[in-house]
Amino acid sequence: MPVVLSQLLTLLVFTKHIGDSSSFLSLSRAPLDENKRENLWRRRAIAKLWEERRRMGRTPMFKLTSSGFPNTDFIFKNESATKTGSLKHRYSWALVMWAVVDGKIAENTTVYEASSGNTAASEAYMCRLIGVKFIAIVPNTIEQIKIDHILSYGGKIIKTDLSNRLIRAKQEALKNGGFFMNQFANSDRAEEYHESGNYPQESVNLMHEMVSQMQQDSNQSTKIPDYFIHSAGTGGTISSVGRYAKKYGLRTKIVLADTQYSVYYDYVMNGRFKNESGKDFWVPPGMAGIGFGVMGPVKHGVTSSLLPAVVDRAIKIPDLASTAAMFILRRLGINGGTSTGTNFMAALHVAATYSKSLLVREHPLTISTILADTGNYYTSSYYNRSWIAENFQAQGGLPAYDCWMQKIEEALKFGSDPLMTGHEDCDKPNNIGIDFRNR
Repeated sequence: MPVVLSQLLTLLVFTKHIGDSSSFLSLSRAPLDENKRENLWRRRAIAKLWEERRRMGRTPMFKLTSSGFPNTDFIFKNESATKTGSLKHRYSWALVMWAVVDGKIAENTTVYEASSGNTAASEAYMCRLIGVKFIAIVPNTIEQIKIDHILSYGGKIIKTDLSNRLIRAKQEALKNGGFFMNQFANSDRAEEYHESGNYPQESVNLMHEMVSQMQQDSNQSTKIPDYFIHSAGTGGTISSVGRYAKKYGLRTKIVLADTQYSVYYDYVMNGRFKNESGKDFWVPPGMAGIGFGVMGPVKHGVTSSLLPAVVDRAIKIPDLASTAAMFILRRLGINGGTSTGTNFMAALHVAATYSKSLLVREHPLTISTILADTGNYYTSSYYNRSWIAENFQAQGGLPAYDCWMQKIEEALKFGSDPLMTGHEDCDKPNNIGIDFRNR
């Protein structure tokens, strides 16, 4: 073989021709040994996040009892007690930790996020903590108090249509060379959010924290909740709790409390809306921050993090019922937001469903849920009767709202099912929802 041809064949073993004749991809030859340059900024950012985790501690839990359900403990985990005032504080910690560890966020990165408000405020806080810029893409309908909250942590605001948030956030990040966090897609990837081990650096997983607190509470007879009930916006929280419960063999049943015009109920129970949008079924105002309907199909890992496989049951709640539940809770001293009202309405329904069997139970039925954010964000909206009359007119307005409040009060006194009695007496005939009388 000619020498020139032999040399050419040897060269081809180590190179691959790509594109035009001037472009080659070369393979490094063995033996080689090289260290990557140490990323001091990342190490410091991670240290700051762990210090924040230490300061976070554990959010408090409290118990609600009622004469109507004497054998049921409603346990609330008060996430409004976090530094940024909502459940999204721990969630944003996990997302930012993931993005820093995986190299998505570097020293000069600008982070973009699509949010209804709470996640944006918490991510703004975490980004300021590690020294990077943050821009939130929020719906035009966002409350001013939530805008002020985001700005207070150094975040910036871009408003857009509710259905356009994901698209706009992605566009802004691409255009400006930033990173789109995409809470709807990436909570699965924030491994710390749903994983807890025995490592001294304690996870932020909510179920891990809740069970640990129940185990250590000498006044708590039931150490594992029978039910965990929560609504879903991104689906990250309920999926992380469900994964934890399934992985560690807890008996806790995971219950999704879905809003009236959201597609999540059908996605979880019937496998629908994976390729179709629920936009045509959406009726505003909805329940701010929760439910899914106008942002296209539910695609796990793309537009949502809700994992149907770890949810045991789903309950669809009329929006006016959830709004009425917010008011009743506030009167009981529990100042919660939209998801808290939805959670509580579902919890009352579950308690009523099992009330007859409680007579033979050795321990009370324990239903755990979340006080996800403060009701102060909704003073001018969901706690405002004029706003309710104007925005919930299609669902019956104030007469239906007052009717739902009455049904909830009766449930707390007598143990009735407010979801069933309210559906019979308070719902408008043309409401879209489930007929609980046929269950």
